[in-house]
Amino acid sequence: MPQRRLSVIERSETLTEQVAAKLRAALTGGLFAPGEKITIRSVAKALGVSPTPAREALATLAAEGVLESTAGRSMIVPPLSAERLNEITRVRVSLECLAAEVALERMTAEEVRAVVAANERLKRATEVEDFKAAILANRQFHFGIYEAARMPTLLRMIEALWLRTGAYVNLIYPAFGLARKGIENHDRAARALKERDAGALRAAIEYDIRYSAQHIADALPKRRPAAVA
Repeated sequence: MPQRRLSVIERSETLTEQVAAKLRAALTGGLFAPGEKITIRSVAKALGVSPTPAREALATLAAEGVLESTAGRSMIVPPLSAERLNEITRVRVSLECLAAEVALERMTAEEVRAVVAANERLKRATEVEDFKAAILANRQFHFGIYEAARMPTLLRMIEALWLRTGAYVNLIYPAFGLARKGIENHDRAARALKERDAGALRAAIEYDIRYSAQHIADALPKRRPAAVA
């Protein structure tokens, strides 16, 4: 094949995608605090890459609305307002319940077992108060369901919403992790998967979203009342 028909593979593009994926995982896992500054230098140093892919990955996340630009070419994790959280919660309920319903029609027995196993890991991690592992298992549980819907556009939309609340995940632990309601609800969702009960699965997913959102809302800074003139 003539060489002119081939285009050069840009290594920086591959690295940019890898850096962006690492940042998304960190944001979803609550490794960055609300309002925390993220610099090109810090990302490049932490991931062992040059500034170029770090800069491009941060720009990608900013374009997606996950991060906000600040002076000095750095980014911050945008804080959530109560109004914004309420909007995200309503959209999450619609999208994630849809994904769960479609997934239930398409999931293989092996995929169901994998999601149930993720729930067991979540419970074991919670029992020993390993909340980092619990947060990871929780994501594996949910996205094990949503990925089984085999709807990539819907999945990307769900991931984008998780990124916008990820910074608040650590703020609601350990209280949220130790609450029995969340564990019991996950068990209901796992049982609904095994029984192929779409109504029960949808109810469990919706409850889980609203329950976690309420914990996040309680952790948000309260607005001070306006001064009386």
